[in-house]
Amino acid sequence: MVGDQERRRRRGWREEEDRISELPDALRLQILSLLPLKSAIRTGVLSSRWRGLWEQRWPDPSSVDVRLPSGAAASASVAALRGEHLAAVERRGRRRMDCLSLAFHAGQLAPPELKRFIEYAAACDVEEVRLRLDGGGGRGARGGTRRPGALAVHFPIGSKLLARLSVRGLHLTASANAMVATLEVIHFHSVSLTDAALRRVVSACPRLRELELRYCRHLRRIDFTVGAANLKSLTVVDCSRATELRVPSAPRLRSFRFSGAFLCSNIFGSTVDCLEHLYLCSGGPETGLPRTNLPSAVPRLSNLTVLTLCSIALQYVSASVATTTTTTTMDRSLHSLRELQLLMFGMANSNLADIYSFLKACRCPQLERLFVQLPTNTYDSFTTNYLEVAEEEPPEGGLENLWSAKMTNFKGYRNEIRLVDFLLRKASCLNKLFLIAPKEVLPQVHRKVHSEALPHFLKTDVSRLERASVTAQIIFDESVSPQSQPLHSEVFVRI
Repeated sequence: MVGDQERRRRRGWREEEDRISELPDALRLQILSLLPLKSAIRTGVLSSRWRGLWEQRWPDPSSVDVRLPSGAAASASVAALRGEHLAAVERRGRRRMDCLSLAFHAGQLAPPELKRFIEYAAACDVEEVRLRLDGGGGRGARGGTRRPGALAVHFPIGSKLLARLSVRGLHLTASANAMVATLEVIHFHSVSLTDAALRRVVSACPRLRELELRYCRHLRRIDFTVGAANLKSLTVVDCSRATELRVPSAPRLRSFRFSGAFLCSNIFGSTVDCLEHLYLCSGGPETGLPRTNLPSAVPRLSNLTVLTLCSIALQYVSASVATTTTTTTMDRSLHSLRELQLLMFGMANSNLADIYSFLKACRCPQLERLFVQLPTNTYDSFTTNYLEVAEEEPPEGGLENLWSAKMTNFKGYRNEIRLVDFLLRKASCLNKLFLIAPKEVLPQVHRKVHSEALPHFLKTDVSRLERASVTAQIIFDESVSPQSQPLHSEVFVRI
C-alpha cells in the first residue's frame, strides 16, 4: 500500500513537472510561435491544455488554401475570384504561414500572378508549399525546354523555413549554388524539369529525406551523386525517358520504389544494404529481358522487410540466383522479409516456375503476408505454353510463418490452382487465404445482380484442397477484411 505521504510526494512531483501548462495562454502561444509547425503540433502530448493550441499561435488564417474552380479560364467570374483571393491573402499581412496550397486550371493564372502568390508565401516564411496545375501542366514542352509564357516555378522558393514542397503540372527551373537548409520533402508530379535542374535541387537540400518523382517525362538521367546523404525514401514512377539512375552513396536509404522501364544502372551498392522497402515494377507486358543489373542485388538485401516484384523483375532475380553458383543459400536468405507482393503479368508455366525458383533460392523464413496480383487476361495461358517450358518443382519449405495470403484476379485457371494448392499444403500457420475474382468491367446496367463472380463448383473444388493448417480459412469475398492490403498499394496513388 502506498502511504499518504508518498502519494502527496508523487502528486507534488507531477504538479511541479507540469508547471509550464499553468502559464497564461498568451505566453504559451508566444512559445508556440517560435516553433516549427511539426514541433508545435507535438506539444499536444504535454497535457490537455496544449492540445489544439498550436492552431491559434498566429492570427487566422495560418494557412492559405486557394482553389480556382474549373470552367472557362478567362471568364469574368474566375477573374473576380482570383482577384478576391489575392486581395484576401495580402490583407492578412506578412505573418508566419504554415502552408500555401494553390490549385488551379490551365489559363486561370498568369505568370505574374503565380509569382505574386509564391513571393508572398516566401515572405511569410511558409513551411509547406503545394502548387497544382490541372489540364495541360507541363505539356507542350519537349526535351525539358519551356514554351514562352508557360507557367514556371523558380527554385529555391525563398522561404527560410520551407520544409515540404509539392509541385504538379508546372515547369521548374533551379539556380546553381543555391542552398535550402530546411527542405526535407519534395514531391514532383508531371513537372517539366531538366536533369541538371533536378541535380541542382537535390544538391541544394542537405536535409532532404523524401523525394518522389512521378510522370516527369523529360528526365533522362536521374543522378544523385551529390546531395543524397540523408535521403531515406526515393520513389520514381513512370518517368518514361529516364533510362539511368545513379545513387552511389545513400547510406540512410530505407525505401526505394520504382515503376518504369528497367534501368541499365544498379543503385544497390554497399552503402544501401539497410534498404527495408523495395518496389520494382516494369509496368508493362513481358517482351524479353533488356540488359539491366537492377534486380540482381535483391537476394543479398538481407534487411528487406517489404518487397514487391513484377513478373519481369521476378524473372531477373530467378535467373540471377540460378546462374550464381558461388553464393550460398544463407547469403541469399531474406531473413527479415515480412511481406512479399508479386505483380504477375502472365501465369504460364514459366511464371509459376519463377515463383518457385525465387522461393527456393531466396529463403524467407519470417514471411508473414503474401500478395499475388494475377493477370486480368480471360484465357488460361497454360493451354498455349505447357509444351514449351519444363515444370518447376515447388520448394519444400520456407512458408512456416505465413499466416495471410491474398490472390487477386483469381479465375481458377490451372496454374492459379497449382499455386493455391502449394500454399495450402506448405503454409502450416496459414490463417486466411483470400481468392478474389476479377472486378466486373461491364457497365453498371449490364452487371450481374448477384455478387459471386466465381462459380460455385470452383469454390467447392478449392475448398476441398488439402491444408497443412487446421485453422486456414478460404475467403472469396474481399469485404470480409478490407484492410488486407499490401503496404505498397499506395505507389500508384496520385497526388
